[in-house]
Amino acid sequence: MIGILDLFGSVPKRILLFGVGGGGDVVSAAMLGLWFRRYGFKTFIGAVAWERFVIDPLPGPLPFNTFYNIEKISDNVIAVTKDTYAIRGSKKIKPQVAYVSEVINEYVYVVDLWGGVNDYRAGVGKLIEYLDVDAIIIVDVGGDILATGHEDNLWSPLADSMGLACFNSFNNCVLAVHGLGADGELDPSYLLSRISLIAKEGGLLGAKGITLYEARVLEQILSKAISEASKIPLLAYKGFYGEYPVRKGTRKVYVTPLQTITFFLDIHVVYKNSPIAPIVDNTNSLEEANSKLNSLGIYTEYNLEKDLLRHSDKPLDPQNILYIREKYRNLMRSKISKKSSSNLYK
Repeated sequence: MIGILDLFGSVPKRILLFGVGGGGDVVSAAMLGLWFRRYGFKTFIGAVAWERFVIDPLPGPLPFNTFYNIEKISDNVIAVTKDTYAIRGSKKIKPQVAYVSEVINEYVYVVDLWGGVNDYRAGVGKLIEYLDVDAIIIVDVGGDILATGHEDNLWSPLADSMGLACFNSFNNCVLAVHGLGADGELDPSYLLSRISLIAKEGGLLGAKGITLYEARVLEQILSKAISEASKIPLLAYKGFYGEYPVRKGTRKVYVTPLQTITFFLDIHVVYKNSPIAPIVDNTNSLEEANSKLNSLGIYTEYNLEKDLLRHSDKPLDPQNILYIREKYRNLMRSKISKKSSSNLYK
């Protein structure tokens, strides 16, 4: 296995694997957690509960007051089980964290995002104390956490930048980027260039490919959970090669064996090279963090979910989704451009 000393400089006893981007990142976090467990480490699985809009019709992460059948750890940390569900509007939702709990037959821990990075950080600190972990691996499927924020095909910068800002505060924390480009957003070649920049500063700690054991774990979890991004590495492992549509056909992933690789990165070096994580750091609400990105012309997943809800009378087909995203992203950028121009003459 990849040298654990190379990741942490020491041998931890208890590791928290945390899906940092929402959606199905918890699936790959569980896969890695169970793999580490085979080598004698005590591991725990956690994540943020932000379902994709095809599952949850309302904008933002699932608020804690919408959850049922949970164990409350603190005001911003809960433990979910296979019986956990949420009510969003009139819709009953079983989140991906609950499906993962069902398959692995143990608690999955969720930290709230609505209180901004400050509350997020406090929640993670509470979870570290509660579980008595001495190391953390945050897991991002696809690699958007490496983005600068202004990439044209970047769809979900908010959760990732908040996660990077939050976990940068903790020692013995490593970032695992799994399945480059598996979410159909940033091109793998671009992400490799970002990893190379981090490597120049000593931030590339190692890499590993999916093993047969992990492929079987992924397949078992994906028999219950829904994660298009986490499915891509499994397809690649099984030999699929070529274009594969995701996100209701709004994006395509070019599947290759590259997506079977997980890159382990020094989180502090990644944070240092992120233009957007420091922007959302020390925020007191999700809305504040989102507004800070918006002020830079960065359109987020939260913006898109709001705009899709505004047009809920239209079919949720690829053409409408792409049209709405482009329309409101351009409108945001236009307003910022006009504001900047007007400030020049003041």
